[in-house]
Amino acid sequence: MPIDKSLTTAVVVKRTWANLHGVRMFLREDPRTEVRGIDDSHVLFVKVVDAEDARGLWIEVARQQRAIESSVELFNILIPWTEVLAVVTAKEFSSAVRQEARRIGFTGEMESE
Repeated sequence: MPIDKSLTTAVVVKRTWANLHGVRMFLREDPRTEVRGIDDSHVLFVKVVDAEDARGLWIEVARQQRAIESSVELFNILIPWTEVLAVVTAKEFSSAVRQEARRIGFTGEMESE
């Protein structure tokens, strides 16, 4: 199903996948920091690049580099469909939704609010 790229998208993935070091090094500023939470889910607020690939969901990650560099690092990453628990789209997520996402283990913004 195509996903409207103008919408904000929250992708709920398996936390075990998000905690793989090879994945963390692209999703988190400090790959040594594990994603924690109350269950095996992790929420990513992302820009969807391609939702029709049979292998998985392509997302764009905009990650701030370390404080000494002012540039933003942009790249795409494929989330295998077997690791995706839910995809939620909205024009904009409320601050309450984002706060709850932080409470269950979401720790970093993938897009500006």
